[in-house]
Amino acid sequence: MPLSPSAVPSASTVPFVPVVVGGDLPTYTLARAFHAELGVRTTVITRAIPSAVRGSAIIDNRTCAQMDDEDVLVDFLHDLADQHPGHILLLLGTMDLWIERLTVMKARLDERIVVPYPDAPLIEAMNDKQHFAELCEELDVAHPRTRIVEADVSSKSVAELLDGLTWPLVIKPADPPAFHALIYPGKQKVGFADDLTELLGLRRVMIEAGYSGALVVQERIPGGDEQMRVLTTYSDREGALRWGRTGHVLLEDHDPAWIGNPLAIIHGVSQTALGEAGRLLEHVGWTGYANFDLKVDPRDGREYFFELNPRLGRSHGYLQVAGHPFLTPYVREYVEGRDPFDAVDMGAESDDWLYAVAPVPLLTRYVTDPDTRGRLAAIRRRGRVMRPFVYAADRGWERSLAQIKSDALFTRNFARNYRKPVTT
Repeated sequence: MPLSPSAVPSASTVPFVPVVVGGDLPTYTLARAFHAELGVRTTVITRAIPSAVRGSAIIDNRTCAQMDDEDVLVDFLHDLADQHPGHILLLLGTMDLWIERLTVMKARLDERIVVPYPDAPLIEAMNDKQHFAELCEELDVAHPRTRIVEADVSSKSVAELLDGLTWPLVIKPADPPAFHALIYPGKQKVGFADDLTELLGLRRVMIEAGYSGALVVQERIPGGDEQMRVLTTYSDREGALRWGRTGHVLLEDHDPAWIGNPLAIIHGVSQTALGEAGRLLEHVGWTGYANFDLKVDPRDGREYFFELNPRLGRSHGYLQVAGHPFLTPYVREYVEGRDPFDAVDMGAESDDWLYAVAPVPLLTRYVTDPDTRGRLAAIRRRGRVMRPFVYAADRGWERSLAQIKSDALFTRNFARNYRKPVTT
């Protein structure tokens, strides 16, 4: 469903096809943004066709049953390029696992296929939570006090290693892609421990499930979901930070497998986060998009960096709803070979919109800050709410069903996993 030329604010001067590997919700919101900004359909590569992208008029679904095999996927992408003569394929992923695979593969792809991510060694280093913590300490960027529990550290030595940290503690795998590949009952993306016994129990479960990497153990910054922020930045191919926007998280996912993923975001303001992110990114020579998770300490207002995601975050819809043509810089720089912001109006910061993955009525239960509740009520009265699967240019019963299924899933999961909002 192409847009008319007059309706495309940032149409490319070079024919291209956006290609996204993986078929989850952020795949659809990327396709939606490509269509709205640049008037193009997106090709999505999956093993099967999940409901998030099924029946979409703005997506060309392609299945590749053996896409985990690098040789198969490379051949598949070259065949796809053959089917679009005279076009550049802009190849993206929505999960760290696929970002790492694509960056390793890009040396085998010909000039018709562009992968707009830094090289694999840098992505692997910044994905490593231990390395990220050490980098924050080196550059004096606020980061929760952290200890690394290596795989070969005995249980008896863990207590000594954690001496000086204040309980409760947060436990994360230092190697997220390796941990993501594991499937086991009770799996938690992020663990919490009130004491040493609980921490050792979590560690034992992870090891028995096959995780052999280190653990990142951090002090917990107090406060609930409303203290969280997301920051999206764009650095050009020379490594200079060129743009960034902050989002104020209202609600996060509390399903143990997805805990911490933002589900509702409004515009946020930060006095320091963009500058701190710039020091990190320019220090390592980052290029393209990066996404940071931060938390504001309610005790003193300090912003703590948790991690860097080497891609647009899952919640990138908050950029679209605020009017930022966030995909156009990719096309300008990596497809057209121009300055990423040449003839691009990124738009002003705005607090007039809400991006809500979870059902909006849930927010009335879990948003507790009076000022934030007031902002949210004003936004709802004006009807300025973006739901991920509701797009006027892509209607149909399967799109409506995708949104209904998503809302039902979140309603059930919150009833099971998060009955009372955490405020301290």
